[in-house]
Amino acid sequence: MTNSQYLKWFYQIEKALWALFDQFEDLCSRCAVKTLQEVERGQRKGRDAWCCCMIDNQVHDNWEALNANQLRADRDWYEKLPRQDMGRSMPGNGPCPALGETGCQLKKHRPITCTTQLCTKMLVALNASNLVKCPTHHALQIEDLIDLPDILPSLYGTTRKPKKVTRDEVNRYVATIRSFRDRFAALPPAQRKKALERAMPKR
Repeated sequence: MTNSQYLKWFYQIEKALWALFDQFEDLCSRCAVKTLQEVERGQRKGRDAWCCCMIDNQVHDNWEALNANQLRADRDWYEKLPRQDMGRSMPGNGPCPALGETGCQLKKHRPITCTTQLCTKMLVALNASNLVKCPTHHALQIEDLIDLPDILPSLYGTTRKPKKVTRDEVNRYVATIRSFRDRFAALPPAQRKKALERAMPKR
């Protein structure tokens, strides 16, 4: 059974991660548009860098824990997802059913990967900003870049052997993410723009 206190802590961490991802501005929406354009043109080259939510399906991959957590807020949550018909075939098992015109329709307790994964474009931007130094040829999780407590699987209920999580660990996780976000937010506008354009040039 999902621990109510753990879910509250997970959401606190989730919000801190979303605030970090906000620093990438419109990178995700630009990536989504570019993906649709390339699929429509029948392009196959470079599809490893296509929009994560269009080629992946974390909702079904993490169904057991996700459903249990979402049911706490709305028993009909899945039926209310947009079910947008893109009219296109995608590689992988996407598009994700939670993907709507304005992005993800899940307002809290998304699968862990959805808010901890940094795509290749994000990694290019972070490297260009001199915030990290890491490979950019495949996606990484945030814990691959900075030292964080290994508590999310226990909080979310995705591990067979959950461990006791303390408030101190949650506070440390949030503080570390906020510190990293603050470094990103402190970038001069020109440097941020240059980093994002290097990740995905505007045409």
